[in-house]
Amino acid sequence: MRRFILYLFLLLTPSGVLAQPALLTGTVTAEDGTLLADVNLALLDTPWGTVSASDGTFLFEGVAPGNYTLRASKIGYAPAEQPVTLTADRPAKVTLTLARRTVQLDEILAEAIQPRRAASARVVASFDLMTRPTRSAQDLLRMAPGLVTAQHAGGGKAEQIFLRGFDADHGTDVAISVDGVPVNMVSHGHGQGYADLHFLIPEVVEQVEVFKGPYSAEHGNFATAGAVTMRTRDHLAYNSLQAEVGAYDTYNLTTLFSVPMPSPHQGAYVAGQYQQSDGPFEEPQRFKRFNVFGKFHTHLAPGVSLAASVSGFSSAWDASGQVPLRAVSQGLIERFGAIDAQEGGTTSRQDLNVEYAATQGNRRFQLQAYASQYSFKLFSNFTFFLDDPVQGDMIEQTDRRSLAGLHGRYQFTSLLGSIVGTTTLGGSFRTDNAAVSLWKSPDRIRETSLVDADVLERNLALWAEELLVLNRFVSLTLGLRGDYFTFDVADHLEGTTTALPHASGYTQQAILSPKAGLVVSPTRNLDLFVNAGSGFHSNDARNAVIGSRISAITRRRTQAGDNDAQIAQALQAQGFDPAQRGVQTLPRAYGAELGFRVRPLRTLHVGAAAWWLDLEEEYVYVGDGGFTELSGPTRRYGLDLDARYAFNAWLAADADLNLSQGYFREEPEDADAIPLAPRITSTGGLTVRHPGGLDASLRYLYVGDRPANEDSSVEAAGYLLVHLVAGYQWQQVRLFTTLENLLDTEWNEAQFDTESRLPGETVPVSELHFTPGNPRNIRVGLRYQF
Repeated sequence: MRRFILYLFLLLTPSGVLAQPALLTGTVTAEDGTLLADVNLALLDTPWGTVSASDGTFLFEGVAPGNYTLRASKIGYAPAEQPVTLTADRPAKVTLTLARRTVQLDEILAEAIQPRRAASARVVASFDLMTRPTRSAQDLLRMAPGLVTAQHAGGGKAEQIFLRGFDADHGTDVAISVDGVPVNMVSHGHGQGYADLHFLIPEVVEQVEVFKGPYSAEHGNFATAGAVTMRTRDHLAYNSLQAEVGAYDTYNLTTLFSVPMPSPHQGAYVAGQYQQSDGPFEEPQRFKRFNVFGKFHTHLAPGVSLAASVSGFSSAWDASGQVPLRAVSQGLIERFGAIDAQEGGTTSRQDLNVEYAATQGNRRFQLQAYASQYSFKLFSNFTFFLDDPVQGDMIEQTDRRSLAGLHGRYQFTSLLGSIVGTTTLGGSFRTDNAAVSLWKSPDRIRETSLVDADVLERNLALWAEELLVLNRFVSLTLGLRGDYFTFDVADHLEGTTTALPHASGYTQQAILSPKAGLVVSPTRNLDLFVNAGSGFHSNDARNAVIGSRISAITRRRTQAGDNDAQIAQALQAQGFDPAQRGVQTLPRAYGAELGFRVRPLRTLHVGAAAWWLDLEEEYVYVGDGGFTELSGPTRRYGLDLDARYAFNAWLAADADLNLSQGYFREEPEDADAIPLAPRITSTGGLTVRHPGGLDASLRYLYVGDRPANEDSSVEAAGYLLVHLVAGYQWQQVRLFTTLENLLDTEWNEAQFDTESRLPGETVPVSELHFTPGNPRNIRVGLRYQF
């Protein structure tokens, strides 16, 4: 920690002695006087740019004195330009007025915000958010290029996430947040980093940002493969009522209403959504979910804003589970049948979030506080009759927790000659108080308690980042993040007779994560990127305390004169793995990438990034079994390619291609494959938005074959899916339809190599188990805007 504080002092001292640069402030309005938010503003032929706030105001900080041309642009408005002269002795202030015009696809792409870093891909997120149809929070998540999800438990469980050669399970290596509130759950009852986005109503999301790799100091735990942040709207463009019906008794009702406010500087709205579906399975899923979201936003003074939001959701479902391949091949069940139809679960979450922001001159301060209540219950049976040939192997996992946190961020800009330095200091604190359990529960009836523990986990983080704009061609980013964790576990089964490891106690861990990035822009339309850094994902608190207990036993036995064999025997007698001694609770990830983004035409964006990432050896707590297992060090590398092109005002195309290779570094070549790690994925499509009111999107998703186990003897089959979404807008009414799986492909959504035993089998079989993906189906909907 002393080294971290010293580094911060050295990092920030140069900016602290810089001279004050010129300031430019202003306001953007429409022709009717409406204050315009989210207007892109840029000083042409310079690296400086910003976006107007919800009250139409904007601020340029860190600008060298001189003569410039200010350009303002926003989707649906004609751009405007104005010359400005900036001096260091007093701020300049301007007012810009934009004229409304019809939204066009080529304009959407041309006006997209340019990225500061290759990892952020902001231009991709903003373009896709406005052109690609979304019907769920998972659709928003899949806008991250190369990110693929899979559902395998009836629609209510968090999706399995794949990104950059990672099977990130339900979020272990992808950090996800909404309005700064973390979605990933630490020490979760089902798995570390469990990220359930079903509490989010997609219609209220305004912005999606994607950060690939561990290169951003602001993102800490779980941000190894990358991070996805989402921001909700402060104001609604219109009220709406929407209804959608489809195959398999699928219904979706969504409402969004603005609340009348006494001041134009205030805004409030309420959104609600109800969904249900039985799915294509022989045993109906009976999936039901209800969401509600409300947000209030106000400006307390010029440059000072306050936002508060509340949300709640609840869902329940049944599931047919993962189907063994042999059961279908032998005709025991159909593809959409089930061996144990008692799987399913229920979950709920309630959030309160308050955000305060103040800007004065070239300094900006942000403070956020949030609190959540969460509950989860899941019934699973993926081995069927492997352990219990009579009653079956169904388990029940539960998680009830409260979590709360604070985020703080302070940013200021200074000038040293022609070099602009923007310093950002940040800190956060998160606390989780969870009760987690695992039961043997045949037919959903609790029989034996396997895990029962209370977990108190806390994470304190400090980070700093310095952005140095050396000139209009080169910018350099240096960052450092420090994280400190405390793990406190009260295991209620400690001392009982069981083969599973149990330990109560506490431990602590800390980790430093340096970051660096370089952007070279030889022309306005070409950016070259180099990024490097280290990150981490934490392990379950129970795993951390077990590791601490193993170390304590080892020290005590060593002092008593025991040899290694005697120590190992003592550990095994308590269910502990002797090999866990000395293995880190916070395994580090090291990564780097080299890439470019080029805009050869006004409406053509092309990007590429070659990347590499190593992850240290770790012991992983397996929530399904209540034990720990070793995961050796891995290496992943690959190439990401993406392109966006608008043919004209109403037709655009996009495509992403992601290639990756991964392996366990300390295993032999014939047993070093990383199970389920994607090797090739691709998404893309055509988007039509005709001024006559017709819009349509034809999209594809391709996932290649990949090994399902370490020796590649079992293969997870790839697939190609094509979807069509079309709509027609007539005045205040929109009619739309979705044709899913247009080619009626027979595909497996989730796939695992699992050892299981079916009724009547005398020996278990290890083979591919899968959740079948939806066949071709159609949904139609109607929305009324007012």
